[in-house]
Amino acid sequence: MELYPQDFHFLTFLQGVVEICCIRAEQKGIFFLYQPSTQLLSGICADEKRLRQVLINLLVNAIKFTDSGGVTFKVDVISQKTLKKGFTQIKIYKVRFQIEDTGVGIAPQKLDKIFLPFEQVGNIEKQAEGTGLGLAISQRIIAIMGSTIEVQSQKGKESGSTFWFEVELPEAEEWMQTHSIAFQNKVIGFKGEKIKILIVDARWENRSIVINLLEPIGFEVFEASNGEEGLEKATEIQPDLIITDLTMPVMDGLTMTKHLRQLVELQNLVIIASSASVFGIDRQKALDIGCNDFLPKPIQADELLRQLKTQLQLTWIYQNESELTRKLAPVVTEIVIPHASELMTLYEAAQRCDIGDIQAEIHRIKQLDPKYIPFAEQILILTDEFEIEAIAHLLQAHIPTS
Repeated sequence: MELYPQDFHFLTFLQGVVEICCIRAEQKGIFFLYQPSTQLLSGICADEKRLRQVLINLLVNAIKFTDSGGVTFKVDVISQKTLKKGFTQIKIYKVRFQIEDTGVGIAPQKLDKIFLPFEQVGNIEKQAEGTGLGLAISQRIIAIMGSTIEVQSQKGKESGSTFWFEVELPEAEEWMQTHSIAFQNKVIGFKGEKIKILIVDARWENRSIVINLLEPIGFEVFEASNGEEGLEKATEIQPDLIITDLTMPVMDGLTMTKHLRQLVELQNLVIIASSASVFGIDRQKALDIGCNDFLPKPIQADELLRQLKTQLQLTWIYQNESELTRKLAPVVTEIVIPHASELMTLYEAAQRCDIGDIQAEIHRIKQLDPKYIPFAEQILILTDEFEIEAIAHLLQAHIPTS
């Protein structure tokens, strides 16, 4: 096993990992909390594929063995140093990746064995979900990176486990320069008449991502939460293009596409299927049923724009580099948890499942200090999804028990 380091955008990389794991957590009905440090670098040099493999393995394991509560993913910069390489100086940052869960925990006698090949813990049903090689391979990768994966855990319901590792990552100082061409090509609009795009997805978060990408460019964007609603909306507004998820309640994306292709007025409508599935058979099914292209999730802006340009024969309008440079500073929001005394009323409201009191208390906390706003927004998202039990478990971790 060898490492092949390269420069890449660290913040985008982490967001991609988070979006993949959010889908898994959502399917189980547990919360997933991402807490990045404000000191994270924009560009680093590392083996992107291997680092992603380790993080997804640890996060998916945490989700798999957590049936209530949720998983918290923290990324922090804990130290830095400068090394001389010829006539240049390279900044090296030690980054700590930590995954905490409220799952069943691991018995003390098992802790020394979990990193051995084919060794698995948990009940038979959960063991059947994997080969038992994931942790062994992950430990090997981190060892090559010069570190080790550590674990703390206690056996018992909701006792939980914490996995972490610390690796030194060189800053990619020339990342901004080597990507200047991409920055120059920032799309701010397109030539021609306004274009209607319909987003069909059961998750409002997924729809919001695409809407926030396309509306500022000038597209007229509509949305639907399932295939049946999408079919009705498409007939009503006659869109130029549809982006549809494949798996949805009421009517899935494939069934909707099949119906659309039977309508004379929409037979030539451009339809792009979008899914987090990594299986090629799902992509082929979408193309066979009548979709024009396939857009993997998590959706990447450059790939979305590439497909729109190809399918709609667009001519982009670009922002010049001088304007863009002023807007390139990455914004990473660190979640600051209020003091336990400020959380008690909120926790009691969550225990009563009182939505109104939860919302009122969150708005009060937002007024206390601007630094609490990211935390408040996370709770409001869970409230909108009626994940009251997840809120209670999240708060319980930050309130001392008597």
